[in-house]
Amino acid sequence: MEIWLPILFASFCYLTPSLLLFRKPKPDKKLINFNAVLVGMGLLAHFTILRTYISFHPIDLSFANALITTSFFSILIFWVLNFNKNFNYLQPFLLIPSVFLLIIHPLFSTNHFLATDLSVLFITHIAIALFAYSLFTFSAYLAIFILIFENKLHQKKKIDMILSGSQPLMEMENFLFNINKIGFILLTITLLSGILFSEQVFGTPLQFNHKTVFSILAWLVYGLLLIGKRLYGWRGKKSIYLLLTAFLLLALSYLGSKFVLEIILHR
Repeated sequence: MEIWLPILFASFCYLTPSLLLFRKPKPDKKLINFNAVLVGMGLLAHFTILRTYISFHPIDLSFANALITTSFFSILIFWVLNFNKNFNYLQPFLLIPSVFLLIIHPLFSTNHFLATDLSVLFITHIAIALFAYSLFTFSAYLAIFILIFENKLHQKKKIDMILSGSQPLMEMENFLFNINKIGFILLTITLLSGILFSEQVFGTPLQFNHKTVFSILAWLVYGLLLIGKRLYGWRGKKSIYLLLTAFLLLALSYLGSKFVLEIILHR
C-alpha cells in the first residue's frame, strides 16, 4: 500500500502540467516555472518508486521495471532540455503515458533479478543501454508530435493552440536528428559492450537470437537515417516513418522479448 503514495503523487505532478497546458496553451514564464517544479517533484517520486522496485541489491530489471525506468529517463531528458528549449507542447504526449505506466506497474510487477556479482563495467553497460532507449523513446514522442503538427499544416486547417505554441517545424526536425545522433552513439556502445559481456552473463559468446537480430536491425535503420539526413538532407514524413520503424525494432528487441517471456510465458 505504501508504494501507492509516491505513485499517486508522481501521477498528480505529471498530470497537472498537462491539464494546465490545455487550459492555457501559451503559458507565461510563471506557469512554465511552476510546471517545471511539478515535473521535478514528480521525478523525485518516480525515482523513489524505482529504488523500491529495482532494489539494486541485486538489480531487478523485469519488464515492468524496465518500462518505468525508461519513462523516468525520458521525462528527465524532457525536463532538462525544457530549460533551454520550448518543449511544453510535448508534456501531454510524454507525461500522460508515463502516468499510465506507473499506475499499472504494480499489476504487472514480477521479479527478474540479475546476478549479484556483476562488474561495475557491466552495470555501466546496463545504464548506457537504458539511457539510449530513453533517448530514442523521447525522440519517438517528438517524432509523433511532428507528424501531427505536419498533418495540421498540410490539411490547411486552423492549428490547435497547443501546436501553435511549438517551435518551427524545421527546428524541431533538426533537434530530433541531433537527439538520434547521441542515441545512435550510445546504442553502438551498448551493442559492442553487449558482445563483451555476453559470456559473463550467459556463459557463452554473443547469442544470435531474435533480441540480437532486432537490435542490429534497429541500429542499421537508425544509421541509414542519419546518413540520409547528413548526405541527402532527408526530412519530412518518410524520415519520421523510418525513425519510428527503427524505434519499433528496438522496442521489440528488448521490451518485446521481456514481455513475452515474463508476462505471457511467466519465465
